[in-house]
Amino acid sequence: MNSVISSLLTGSYDLHVHANPDINERRMDVLETARAAYEAEMGGIALKSIEYPTGPIAYILNEMYPGLNVIGSISLEKSIGGINPNAVEAASQLGTKIVWMPSSIKSEYPDKKGNLNQSSIFDNSGLITNETTEILEIISDRDLILNSGSLSPQQTLLLFEKASDIGVKRMIASNNSNKESIEEQNKLISLGSYLEYTFLPCMPSVNSVSPTELKEKIRRVGANHCILTTNFGQPFNPPPPEGMRMAIGHLLAAELSEKDIEMLVKTNPIGLLT
Repeated sequence: MNSVISSLLTGSYDLHVHANPDINERRMDVLETARAAYEAEMGGIALKSIEYPTGPIAYILNEMYPGLNVIGSISLEKSIGGINPNAVEAASQLGTKIVWMPSSIKSEYPDKKGNLNQSSIFDNSGLITNETTEILEIISDRDLILNSGSLSPQQTLLLFEKASDIGVKRMIASNNSNKESIEEQNKLISLGSYLEYTFLPCMPSVNSVSPTELKEKIRRVGANHCILTTNFGQPFNPPPPEGMRMAIGHLLAAELSEKDIEMLVKTNPIGLLT
């Protein structure tokens, strides 16, 4: 099995990785994370931070590790001004490829005074804000990847329907793939979205999904509609590249086919990026 795991890891992509510098404690910094991915002969990693755009760091790491594709992203959190079209436009010009919606579910709802904070994509009437629409237009014009972050399944559907109407071609329904109904998942797929399944829920720190259950969730909608990521970077978890190796190995042990795993970690993420 080792040779099969190594073959699948080689050239694989993990589009959800955390590293220092970060406000939250991380296992490794960006240099160590990129070096580990390079030594594992992965195809690429996407760096996510909820504090700052990672495009400039990705540019430097790509210069340092030729052959490894380090992808920059921006998360629409308070630290960059929330739903901030100017920040997305600037990040896109600096090489950012992925735009994450706000990660905090509570940021999508009014405060006690009935006001929505600057990280909400919806107005008080529940409609998508003008600023969010402008960001979707930038994503479409620049051919970037829209990632739902931690929006609820219902919010993700509203956003992706709007994005599809605007012309956004690359979309990932992230984090909540374990919460969406099969009908919601199929609707997201019909809009052209990939479903992201992370390996983090299989780890002891979360322990909400077993590798066998993860396999069944992927099979239910088809591996051709999904991507596999780690969401690693926590100090108590292995380095992200080792996390991807673990994910591949456990899914193989759960009897997911090599062909399906190759779609999850190579074919589909590469298709999103090219």
